[in-house]
Amino acid sequence: MRKAAFAVRALNVETARAMDVASDPRIGLMRLVWWQEAIDKIYANKSIEHPTAQALLSVVHENKISKGWLKRSVEARINDARKEIGDAPEKIEDLEKYAEDTMSTNLYMTLQAGGIRSTAADHAASHIGKASGLLLLMKSLPYHANRNRHFSYIPTEVAAKHGLLVKHGDQAEIHLDSREGLSEAVFEMASVANDHLQKARELASTVPAEARPVLLPAVPAQVLLDSLRRVNFDVFDPRLARGILGGGGRAAARLDCWDSAAIRLPSEKDKTEDAVEQSGTTWAVLVAGSNGYGNYRHQADVCHAYQILKKGGLKEQNIVVFMYDDIAMHEMNPRKGIIINHPQGQDVYAGVPKDYTGEHVNAANLYAVLLGDKKAVKGGTGKVVASKPNDRIFLFYSDHGGPGVLGMPNMPFLYAMDFINVLKKKHASGSYKEMVIYVEACESGSIFEGIMPSDLNIYVTTASNAEENSFGTYCPGMNPPPPPEYITCLGDLYSVAWMEDSERHNLKKETIKEQYQTVKERTSNFNNYNIGSHVMQYGSKNLTEEKLYLYLGFDPASVNFLPNNGQLEQHMEVVNQRDAEIFFMWQLYKRSEHGSEKKREILKQIRETMNHRNHIDGSIKFIGTFLYGPKNGATVLNSVRPLGLPLVEDWECLKSMVRVFETHCGSLTQYGMKHMRAFANICNSGVSQAQMEEASWAACDGHDLGHLHPSNKGYSA
Repeated sequence: MRKAAFAVRALNVETARAMDVASDPRIGLMRLVWWQEAIDKIYANKSIEHPTAQALLSVVHENKISKGWLKRSVEARINDARKEIGDAPEKIEDLEKYAEDTMSTNLYMTLQAGGIRSTAADHAASHIGKASGLLLLMKSLPYHANRNRHFSYIPTEVAAKHGLLVKHGDQAEIHLDSREGLSEAVFEMASVANDHLQKARELASTVPAEARPVLLPAVPAQVLLDSLRRVNFDVFDPRLARGILGGGGRAAARLDCWDSAAIRLPSEKDKTEDAVEQSGTTWAVLVAGSNGYGNYRHQADVCHAYQILKKGGLKEQNIVVFMYDDIAMHEMNPRKGIIINHPQGQDVYAGVPKDYTGEHVNAANLYAVLLGDKKAVKGGTGKVVASKPNDRIFLFYSDHGGPGVLGMPNMPFLYAMDFINVLKKKHASGSYKEMVIYVEACESGSIFEGIMPSDLNIYVTTASNAEENSFGTYCPGMNPPPPPEYITCLGDLYSVAWMEDSERHNLKKETIKEQYQTVKERTSNFNNYNIGSHVMQYGSKNLTEEKLYLYLGFDPASVNFLPNNGQLEQHMEVVNQRDAEIFFMWQLYKRSEHGSEKKREILKQIRETMNHRNHIDGSIKFIGTFLYGPKNGATVLNSVRPLGLPLVEDWECLKSMVRVFETHCGSLTQYGMKHMRAFANICNSGVSQAQMEEASWAACDGHDLGHLHPSNKGYSA
């Protein structure tokens, strides 16, 4: 195996130097093509008068090394040599592929020569090769700049982010007007290399002992990574040019705010990290409260949250997922079996457990799951939060809402006081230490305003206050837009704000309070409340000093993320959550073939939806006039109680008024949830059920409820 390792390494040196030692680039390219042809001759058992070729001939036939790996390595060098001066990869992923083709292949062939067949070893070799290749490319940046005055190994995406990309008409080139910008760019690439080394380290326990010597290149890669750190990622620092740096020296000033002076692997304990160690188990409950393709974003939010928790180390057995699961394979989904939550996002659906789907996504099951009551659960996997006194719980909900209610795809709605009573019961059972709740919905603050105790060890943030809408984002026609084949919004403003913040920070460093401030600013659309909302907080606010990893877990790949990266400081284009349904149907209408039956059917659906909305709005207005007179009707129904008071004093009255209304006027639907304040104010003003019955009959008598009669899908209360 050693003989094969030396031969493969010698070929790598020959091809890596071909362009550098040639006086003319064309001669260097000819040399690489010669090696491509030489490999064909080696496998044809033809002798070549070149020491490296002769060594390869010997090991190839002794060890049965795959020709494909050798060809792939040389072809990668040829493709790189054929690039025009100034050409640069677009993304870091392009560099990773080049690194794998030129470096990982050496390790693959050495493993093959040793007769080692191990998936874990192959994966570790892939990561180590990518890390080594990336780090060597970074270290070589000054050489390439001095040789041909260009930085062909800085991806344009990274260069643009750090102010290094200058455009001249249709042309763009990388300039080094800022050494700090270059250091930031190198840091970003070094972080990717560190990720690969970490992943290789995590595989170490499963790699066969005989494969470990082959993977020793991880050691110089780590040393080079540490050296880059010690020069503050400044590749022009003369100390780096003189060789590998030792372990001494002071951390650069730009890393002082990082609480650490080194890029390190998770196995290297940070001495300043977390005065309070995590104890107990972290549980999570994720709830998408809607169904239908037009509500794509809610299930996308929940699936994305699941991926964050899994990367953070939470076990699947401790994550309970509620989602209708009608989106991934929906006929309108352009990517079957895939859900994305960002225009350039990866699939977030893969691996998500289907604990409660379809008819089993309902408020009763949610309450039973939170209480750990397996007997009360109906359907699904039966998974519940079987937490113990030292455990923590994270709950994330995403859907439509209204004053005092959260939506569910199966009736009834989740009512605020019912939910608070479940939280009180959970606390009384002594079955958790602390809980954090994030809620995405219109008027979501009303779920907690005036009724959320501060002594339950539960901290809550909501997407909006008690009287405003929340917003969908990443919608067609917006910037950034979803891929052109999508006709629906991919996410919600508050939800993507906290999740994208979580993915860009080391959650062992970021506190709940820091995330709250960041999400609050981004969800307000940077204080533009016409297209943003007020993120609110309730309950035990003393928990905000805790680190987020206690609830969301810790992704080892984030260990070196900077605390303030500025990547989220941009305004977001949005759509009102309640208008998202019409927005979706309008997109569908615009993209349908002109004059087609489908287009006529969609237009009919739009008319029916608008007619129902007008019917609900008109009926509520009529009831207000009937009960309070034309002068006072609107004032009473729309009045907002002072801050600190609950929406309604008698929550059972609220439910009964909703049922009376729906009996005569039809289901509220997700749009009609906005009128829950009107029903609450009817209760607060002392109207009897009989008076409400009379008013509802007067408003809706003779109206054909059709499929919107509550007998079809159930009452909202």
